[in-house]
Amino acid sequence: MANAYTNTGSTSLGGTVGSAGLVQKAYDRLIEFQLRAQPLIRNIADKTPARQSIPGSSVVLQRYVDLTQQTNSLTETVDPDAVALATPTYTTITLAEYGNAVLVTRALELFSLADVDPAIANIIAFNMADSIDTVAQNVLAAGTNVLRPGSATSTASLTSSSTFNSATARKVTAKLRTNKAIPRKGNMYAAYIHPEVALDLRSETGVGSWRQPHEYQAADEIWAGEIGSYEGAYYIESPRMFSAKTGATQSTWTTATSTSAASGATTIAVTSSTSGALSINVGDQVAATGIAASTTVTAIDATGLIWTLSNAVTSAGVTSGATVTVTPVTKVFNTYFAGQQALSEAVAEEFHVVIGPVVDKLMRQRPLGWYGVGGWAIYRQESLYRVESSSSIDYV
Repeated sequence: MANAYTNTGSTSLGGTVGSAGLVQKAYDRLIEFQLRAQPLIRNIADKTPARQSIPGSSVVLQRYVDLTQQTNSLTETVDPDAVALATPTYTTITLAEYGNAVLVTRALELFSLADVDPAIANIIAFNMADSIDTVAQNVLAAGTNVLRPGSATSTASLTSSSTFNSATARKVTAKLRTNKAIPRKGNMYAAYIHPEVALDLRSETGVGSWRQPHEYQAADEIWAGEIGSYEGAYYIESPRMFSAKTGATQSTWTTATSTSAASGATTIAVTSSTSGALSINVGDQVAATGIAASTTVTAIDATGLIWTLSNAVTSAGVTSGATVTVTPVTKVFNTYFAGQQALSEAVAEEFHVVIGPVVDKLMRQRPLGWYGVGGWAIYRQESLYRVESSSSIDYV
């Protein structure tokens, strides 16, 4: 049996039990941070204004247009007509303010068991880099050059078998060279790939695959689990690459609701048809009487049995015990291939940490945040390709 004098029982944080409350729970005062992925997309933006005329809310970057080839021979006694230079093409970068802030209170500093000031500064600095990297990737993801493995012709047609492969890797670099895109390092382009997509490339076997030459000549990269350089590109793996459930639907399974969902409700509670929580992910489709067509799951609680829906339950409602059909949707991953000047950046004020003024009467509240003004735009579409594919280990 438990020792009545020293047992701290199952009391929550800060609680004690025992003879006189003399035995306390101990806590590590070193609080770790969340796992983080290194921001890297902003590094692609290697084109910036070189001789900006004036400050402005937008910056226009221009490119000369080459003359049309003249392949006819000249006549000895005829003076050729002059041709006009074409109007330069341009890219407009629209600048915007970005920032975030927290409020550090005197009470928090006095009562906290850990030294919170360095931690808050660290969290703010990472939030700045993390946020701006995502803003830059939003622009990168809007590129017009898109390739997909196999016969897929659209994002919605990508299935669980539409995985990234060597044929796609070769095709992308061939397209970039055809476009006369300048490589980023030596004669190689940069490829930014999700680890779950990289797995499929490294798992390929047979003639013309990534794995065959590595098994016989460069086994070190197999042991390290990295792609390295391949088919004209050097690969950088990062979980920061966008992914979303926007592909084709897969086979379905069903379950039953445990409680009714009234008209206008945005959540339903279900019972699993198997042991434990139902295997469903955010982005999967659900259908039942009372649920509008094309409704997807936008959030799932910790038990996996309460789902938040993208559409409110219709006027008919969902009756208790009704069958709900779940249709998984294929997750689509972005892989970016870039040459030089694929992405441009203009910054009016570099992003930086800001210590705000203390303005309250008792000087107890100190704001800390980050701020900056900048913008991004694709500068050379011909230097950028986006590959959309699924992953063999994360398509549902």
